Amino acid sequence: MTDAKITGPISASKIVAGAFQSKPANVIVVAKSGGDFTTIQAAMNSISVPWGTSTVISVMPGVYTEDNIVLKDFVHIQGSGREVTTIQATSPSNDIITVNGRVNVAVSGLAIKGGNNGLNIVSCSPTINDNLVTGNNQGLNINYNATPVITGNIISQNTMYGIYNRASTSEIRSNIISGSQQGIVIDSSSPLISGNTITGNTLSGVYNVVSTAKIFHNVITNNGSLYGDIFADSASVPNISFNTFDTIVGTTTVGQYNVKSDGSIR
Repeated sequence: MTDAKITGPISASKIVAGAFQSKPANVIVVAKSGGDFTTIQAAMNSISVPWGTSTVISVMPGVYTEDNIVLKDFVHIQGSGREVTTIQATSPSNDIITVNGRVNVAVSGLAIKGGNNGLNIVSCSPTINDNLVTGNNQGLNINYNATPVITGNIISQNTMYGIYNRASTSEIRSNIISGSQQGIVIDSSSPLISGNTITGNTLSGVYNVVSTAKIFHNVITNNGSLYGDIFADSASVPNISFNTFDTIVGTTTVGQYNVKSDGSIR
């Protein structure tokens, strides 16, 4: 984000990128005016550095109406904060950001709104942190042996699912997940679900299908009466421990040291 010390056109030399351990070799500025590009996809298309060279696409405050953004390797899309930098889909049938088989990628500090999948993650390990993902059909769709780390996001008011995790070993930590039909769906996979607040979802908070998830230290309350705060089908054996939740549907779960929202022992 700009401040009083930045004057004149925005340039890469005035930006400090925080996602990499050291300053990236390549910084591209996207801004409504005064940057290198006015769209994120144009910035992505411009990257021609040698493979393995880290690039930050630093997105200044504003609303960017675009979708079908496909990440390249070693790229971090870094917004100026989810309160001030928004990617708004051009169509609710389009995915907004896709990360497919890429390495060393990250998405942070953005509001991601109004698409089919806010983020579509396939067979890779991106870091997704401090975003607002809202108003999509699915907030995050995770598929095919992906291992993303998803932390500190607000994932709210997505029509179907906050997160759909299929055949992937994700780390889903310290997020707020609310206001969708289902908060998290765990399908044929064993993710770590830890430290999240999962509340106000219509059908279920966490829905397990053929799941061996580790569900630890979450607050999972006030979710739908049909499948409860937590649901586990007969082929699921999730470990549910150290959580706060009120309702559970299914008898195949394991775990201990859970409490209800009134503080009573389960």
